[in-house]
Amino acid sequence: MFGTARQRSGQTVTLRESGGGWPRVIWCIHDTRAGHRQQLKGLAQALQIQQKAEVYWLPYTASPRGLPPPELILVCGRRTHWAGLRARWCHGGKLVALMNPGPLRPLFDASIVPEHDGLQVSARTIVTRGPLNPLQPAGQGDPQRGLILVGGPSRHFHWDSQGVLQQIRRLRNALPGVEWLLATSRRTPEDFVRALPAMEDKHCRVLTATETEHGGLEAHYRERGIAWVTADSAAMLYEALSSGAAAGVLNLQPRRADRLQAGLEKLVAEGYLTDLDTVERTGAMPAARPPLLEAQRAAAALRARHIAWSHKGHCSAPGK
Repeated sequence: MFGTARQRSGQTVTLRESGGGWPRVIWCIHDTRAGHRQQLKGLAQALQIQQKAEVYWLPYTASPRGLPPPELILVCGRRTHWAGLRARWCHGGKLVALMNPGPLRPLFDASIVPEHDGLQVSARTIVTRGPLNPLQPAGQGDPQRGLILVGGPSRHFHWDSQGVLQQIRRLRNALPGVEWLLATSRRTPEDFVRALPAMEDKHCRVLTATETEHGGLEAHYRERGIAWVTADSAAMLYEALSSGAAAGVLNLQPRRADRLQAGLEKLVAEGYLTDLDTVERTGAMPAARPPLLEAQRAAAALRARHIAWSHKGHCSAPGK
């Protein structure tokens, strides 16, 4: 039943009035990955800001029995794709995948994909700068308070614990007046974590992954005017850029030249991200660029596509 599913699967977002329209009922079908839930939350929250809607959170293994019929079904992550297709077949509504659903993409009414996937904008494809997130710009954060967000090994970058620790020391020396909060993630290697007590002092506090894995960083984004993120952590980089903070990237050696690396280089070239050499040379953090509003933009683009979609599309009436 809905009450049970909502209690197990997390929170909904506060509804805001903005008149009639589409969608009025949204199902978010999710798996167990926090990053996937963050993307769904970002889009659902943006849709609610633009349009009064009810959002229902449903684990991909759960039955939707008792839920009102959806006008929009959102999925994110490979394990949710077939659950979304079954839900649309049985209950109707438009079906949208966050991230590229690969060979199943023609079966979806739309896909919302980051530009580093290399897909082109089309009637059924919305392209965003990076993965979506629920971060909202909250005005000017304190430029004397900073975040350092550390990821770990990934399929895109070689990890180097000593190299990242050295870059953090250089960053602190370049910006000696900043009070830092250093946060690790579940991917951060144990040898890096063991070295962190030596980093802690009156100007630097450490947060472990268990303290931040359930949205614990969002309040810190609002308070702090600077955010540095290791290059492997694309989701956190785009959260920093969405928060309105002045953002920098801690370098790692890419495993190969790919679109993700090219996207990072583009962000640096356009001034959205800064690098350590620049800060050491100038002794200051460059001013923050206007925050990215990709979830809001994707929500508006999705609603605009609904106007243009045919009545048939890929949507099946219940039971057909």
